[in-house]
Amino acid sequence: MGGRVEWLLAVQGLWRQKVRSLLTLLGIALGSLALAFSLSLTLGLRAFIAREFHSRAEFWRVLVHADPAEGDVAAAPAAVVTIRGQVSPERRERLQAALAERYFARHPRRGQRMLTPELLAEVASWPDVEAVQAYRSVEARLSLPGSDAVALGTLICGPLEELSPRLLCGRLPQPGAREVVVNELMLYDLGRGSDADLPALLGGEVEVVLGRVRQSPPLALARVLSGRLLGDDLTRTQLEALEHLAEQLPQRLEHFTLTAAERAALHALLAPSAANAPATDATTTVRSRLRICGVVRLLTREERKRRTPLDNWELARGDLFLAPDPGEELLQALPWIREGDLGAALLRIRPGGDVLGVVQAVEAKHLRTISAAKWFASAQREVALIATGLNLFAFLALGVAAVGIANTLVTNVLERTREIGILRSVGATQGQVQRLFLREGALLGAIGGALGLFLAWLLMWPADAWLRAQVAQLASEEKLLSESLFVTPWWLGPATWLFVLLWTLLAAAYPARRAARLDPVQALRYE
Repeated sequence: MGGRVEWLLAVQGLWRQKVRSLLTLLGIALGSLALAFSLSLTLGLRAFIAREFHSRAEFWRVLVHADPAEGDVAAAPAAVVTIRGQVSPERRERLQAALAERYFARHPRRGQRMLTPELLAEVASWPDVEAVQAYRSVEARLSLPGSDAVALGTLICGPLEELSPRLLCGRLPQPGAREVVVNELMLYDLGRGSDADLPALLGGEVEVVLGRVRQSPPLALARVLSGRLLGDDLTRTQLEALEHLAEQLPQRLEHFTLTAAERAALHALLAPSAANAPATDATTTVRSRLRICGVVRLLTREERKRRTPLDNWELARGDLFLAPDPGEELLQALPWIREGDLGAALLRIRPGGDVLGVVQAVEAKHLRTISAAKWFASAQREVALIATGLNLFAFLALGVAAVGIANTLVTNVLERTREIGILRSVGATQGQVQRLFLREGALLGAIGGALGLFLAWLLMWPADAWLRAQVAQLASEEKLLSESLFVTPWWLGPATWLFVLLWTLLAAAYPARRAARLDPVQALRYE
C-alpha cells in the first residue's frame, strides 16, 4: 500500500463522517486561531510598551537626587537629639529621628551622598551617559534702573538650550557673558507688560538681588508691621526703607516702652553672634547688574499638564536664567551655595543605552533616582502576566481540540474495525495502518491550522482598531506613537501551523496505535 493510497484512504475515512470531522476541524481551527491571536497580541504588547517608552525623550532621562540622610540621628549633634523626660523607647526613636530631620533641614551639610562636582564628572564619563545637567536655583529680587517697581522670583543657572522654543524675543545668554533671560511675568510685575516693551528691553540692564530675599529682614519686618503677607506688592522705596529700619532696630530698642527683661531678650535675639549664626546665613544677599538678552514666555496650562517628573522643573518654574559659568561665579558669594553641594541633577542617556544599568550604578552610590526605566520594567512585568494568561487560554483551546481529535479517530477505529481487518488480511502491515490514522490526524491539523490562521488574520483588524481606541481613551492626554497592537513576524504563521500539526499528530498517536494493534482475525469477525 503506497503513500498515495494511504492518503486517499485517509481522506475517505474522514469524509465518511463529515459532520464529526467538520466539528473536529472547527475545534482545531479555533485552537489555532487562539494561539496565533494570543502570540501576535503578546508580541504586539511587548513591542507597544517598548516603542511607547523608547520613543519618548523622557525615557532616556534619569533624575538623580542627593540623599543627605536627613533623619540620621548619629550624624546630628548630641544636644539636638537628646530627649528630655521619661519616654518609651519607641517614642524616643521617633522623636530623635524627627529632631535630626528638622536639624538637617535647617542646617544643610556637605555629605558623602551629596552630588559633588567630582561625582557628577564621574557619572558624565560613563559610556551610556550623554550629558549631565545640573542647576542652581536661588530666590531673586529684580528691579529696573529708575523704576520703583520690584519683582520677586527664582533665578536659575545651568544649561539653557531647552529654553529656545519659549523665546519671545532675543536670544539665550552667550557662554561666559553676564547676561540674563527674563520671563514675561517678571517684566509684567515691573510694569513692562505691553508687547512693545519686550524687544525694547533687550540690551538694557536690570538690578538683581540674590539670596533668601523672601525671608530677608525687610520682608519679615513688613509682615510683622502690616500683619499680612507681602512681597510682590512692595515698592523699591518701601524695601529700602524697611532695610534701613531693620538695620537701626537693634540700636533703637532703648526708645521703646519695654521692660528690662523684654529689652534684654530682644537684644539677645537681634545682636549678631557668630556662635548663634546658622550655617546658612539667611541675611546674606548678592547684588549685581545683568544685561537682558532674551525674554521667554510662560508655559501654557496644557504644557504644564504634559510635563513629567523627568522634565527640567527648574526651567519650568524659573523666572530669570543665567548661563552656568557666570551664574556659578555670582552665586558663590552665597554661603549655602559655597559650602553646599547640588541637590539634584538630570542625566541624559544615549538612546539605545542601558538606562536600567545607569540607574543601578547611580543607586549603588547611595543616591536616589527617578526614571522611566522602573516604570518600563513594571509595564513589562504586567505585559508578561497578560501574555501568560492569553497563551494559557490558547493552549486550553488546543487541548480541547486534541481531545476532539482523539475522540474522532477512536470512534473511526471502532467503526472501521472490519475495514482494518480486511486491510491486514490483504497484506497491510501494522505500520501502514498506524500511518493511515496518523495521516487522518495530520489532515485535520493541517487544514484546521491553516483555517485558524486565516481567521486570526481576519480578526486582528477589528480587534486592533478596538484595542487602540480603548488604550487611546485611557491615555487621553498622551498621543500614542504605536500604529498597531498586533505584531505578525514572518515566522509566526509557519511556527503556529507546525505546532498545531504536531499537536494533532500527538493527539492521533493513541487511536493510530490502537488501530495498528487490532488482531486481524477478530477484526474481520467484528460486526
